Amino acid sequence: MNCRIEEIKNNKKSEYAKFILTKLPEWFGDEKGLLDYVNTVNKYSFWAAFEEENCIGFFSVKIHHNRTGDIYVCAVDPKYHGKGVGTLLYNEIEKHCKMNNCEYIIVKTVDEKDTEKHYGKTVKFYKSIGFKELITIPELWGEENPCLIMIKNI
Repeated sequence: MNCRIEEIKNNKKSEYAKFILTKLPEWFGDEKGLLDYVNTVNKYSFWAAFEEENCIGFFSVKIHHNRTGDIYVCAVDPKYHGKGVGTLLYNEIEKHCKMNNCEYIIVKTVDEKDTEKHYGKTVKFYKSIGFKELITIPELWGEENPCLIMIKNI
């Protein structure tokens, strides 16, 4: 995929996040959750992918305890799924985390065993870039959405 990746340091983060997240109701259909991401993403490091001038995806990351990167929220326009955009964006946040002396990157997602369903595809993507399951915490988001924390040693 030929796209441009840029670190975004201005207030466009929320605009880009909302634009992409609203295209993914299967993952971000809860309006309160979506708005929480949109309203909070400006606090964290953020990279966006562009085809020409159109945002087609983004990754946002925060750092805990000066050693662990945490993918706060990320999404790619469904038209670009499976074309390498997510991997390109992830590579940028991994570089950022390494430059900030992180040892690990973690991500929270829903633990869905069916790899053909939405979060199953998400887990499959993270595994493809080197993440491993660390722990499932059903109490965090509820039994119907068990929180899976995945980790990658960088």
